[in-house]
Amino acid sequence: MTLGTQGASAVNQEIELLTRVASLYYLEDATQAEIATALGLSRPKVARLLHKARAEGIVEIAIRTHPALNLALESQLAERFQLSQAILVADQRSEEIQRTLTARAAAEFLTRTLPADGVVAIGMGRNVGAIPEQLASPPERACTFVSAIGGSPQVGASVNPGDICRRLAERFHGSAEVLYAPAYAEDMASRGALLQHADVRETLAQARAAETAIVGIGDANDDSAVVQMGCFSTTDMVRMRKEGAVGDILGYFFDIHGAPVAESVGSRVVGLSADDLRAIPRVIAVTSEADKVRAVLGALRTGIADVLVTTLRTARQVLASGE
Repeated sequence: MTLGTQGASAVNQEIELLTRVASLYYLEDATQAEIATALGLSRPKVARLLHKARAEGIVEIAIRTHPALNLALESQLAERFQLSQAILVADQRSEEIQRTLTARAAAEFLTRTLPADGVVAIGMGRNVGAIPEQLASPPERACTFVSAIGGSPQVGASVNPGDICRRLAERFHGSAEVLYAPAYAEDMASRGALLQHADVRETLAQARAAETAIVGIGDANDDSAVVQMGCFSTTDMVRMRKEGAVGDILGYFFDIHGAPVAESVGSRVVGLSADDLRAIPRVIAVTSEADKVRAVLGALRTGIADVLVTTLRTARQVLASGE
């Protein structure tokens, strides 16, 4: 056995011990003293192992807020912005855990409410892209998941609508229709040419006929998704913020009051329009980031979203906003 193999074996043994100790404590309700006795360890050693299990990510702790508090805030949010439903998740310090919990809440909502068949239009972004992995064992749904906007080769596949459609279709045993086009055309003429392409035209027509849409809420910051996708430069974003932009849904930017801004930008989008989205019976907007309060407020005022999935922190700040 080589030294490298010995080292790997030692690491594996430690991971097994961490996992065993964590399982006994968190899943089997054993006390630290009982674990120490069962495994021949000291009690301080068990405490250190539990701490390390959390640090190594073997244990992930999420605090769930009491449903009564959620219900009150959800009702206030739904009433204020004429939503059919608001779904709020507990606040987390880790952005990654926050996104996971928000996506899980959206996944559970879909599992409960998605019809046996039909069409679901899919947007882009990390929050929407996180949903498929949170679908544990959903019931089979013969739905067609169709791209609501084009994609970009400059970002990871997991945030592109086409990839998200395929993964959702796989989980629900449905089918996927991908829009093979960029999210933004270079100019209006290029967009017009793309929209005349038979495949693009037919895919968007199918998306417009959807009964449900799932979209993210973008912001107007220099590191926003549309900048990462290569659709805009930071200079473009500075200009749009000067025009009042606070966020976007499917590439259509709006101000804090929900009014459209930078409409020349919207005229380049290869995807569903804001009016197309408003015509869809149920639009689910999903967002988890703590710095998107103004974007969420503007998005709710557009009248596009019917269901909002977000955090308690965001809900409180949106409701408290005097803007």
